[in-house]
Amino acid sequence: MAEPWIRTDECDAREFRNTLGSFLTGVTVVATYDANGAGSAFTANSFTSVSLDPPLILVCLGKSYTSIDNFLNCEKFSVSFLGEPQRDLSSAFASRDPEVKGPAIASLVGEDCPYVEGSLTVLICERHNVVDAGDHIILIGRVERFTAGESQPLGFYRGAYVGIGPDVREIEQLRDPLIVGGILSHGGKVLLCRQPGSETWDVPSTKLASGERHGAALHRRFRELDVEIGASVPYSLFQEPGEKSTTFYFWVQTEDEPETGTVGEAESALFDAEDEPWTLVHGELKQAMIKRFFDEMAIGRFGVYFDMMEDGGVVALGDKLHSWQDWNASTLSAQKKPRSGG
Repeated sequence: MAEPWIRTDECDAREFRNTLGSFLTGVTVVATYDANGAGSAFTANSFTSVSLDPPLILVCLGKSYTSIDNFLNCEKFSVSFLGEPQRDLSSAFASRDPEVKGPAIASLVGEDCPYVEGSLTVLICERHNVVDAGDHIILIGRVERFTAGESQPLGFYRGAYVGIGPDVREIEQLRDPLIVGGILSHGGKVLLCRQPGSETWDVPSTKLASGERHGAALHRRFRELDVEIGASVPYSLFQEPGEKSTTFYFWVQTEDEPETGTVGEAESALFDAEDEPWTLVHGELKQAMIKRFFDEMAIGRFGVYFDMMEDGGVVALGDKLHSWQDWNASTLSAQKKPRSGG
């Protein structure tokens, strides 16, 4: 059967535009400062990577856009990839109503270049080239720096926002990511966190990015809670039943009592044994880990738990944390001592 082809010279622009809308895209906000230092931004789903070396990307903006000159003449601009929780913000940036778009523009952050805080990814670009293309302008940027967070992407399909979270989560699970977390105790209490409005608490944890050291990941996660940590000691390694990812928890140290409360999109609090915090988290093994930590803290004797095929094993920790240099020096010294005969 012949395909029902439609000739572009026989259809109107709206029909062609609707056809292009059948290509599922993400949603971005492109932003810059004008000559007076005021923010200027628009939403765009016509984004693509161009080159890795040099790192180039492009976005398209219509010539009818009232603030187009701000982007034609800018030194830098940003591209913020929006996440699923930012639907309303995307609509605000796309609005032509100043009372709706104004607060969105005012929410932009950044000193040398404005961007949308809390986005899935942000690219800060130098204007590399501008290409005339019909009723649009192709703005090519050379990426100067970027940052990436963790969220589900916001999709756009046939003129409407779509959620693509469940499928993305399944894809991420196929990668079997390692999750690292930290048990922070102070004054006989343990720090837990949760999303505002959630009834479930959790041990601070994060996915370990490719090439990232666990110490850096732990510092990154706790800084999101406004908590500075010091040394970290392995405490528990396990895989929850039914989960594809493995979790590696560390006992993290801090000198000062951590401040608790709501920071950004997370709430933290300290719990003691009387609160039974192990009942506030999900996961059979995670609950057992927190209960074990309080039991061990009560007697001052700790162990490292390792998940095994049919059961778990614990290796006792019978000493304080030593630096590698001190430990290595003491080991070499012990090896040089003569052994008594028997």
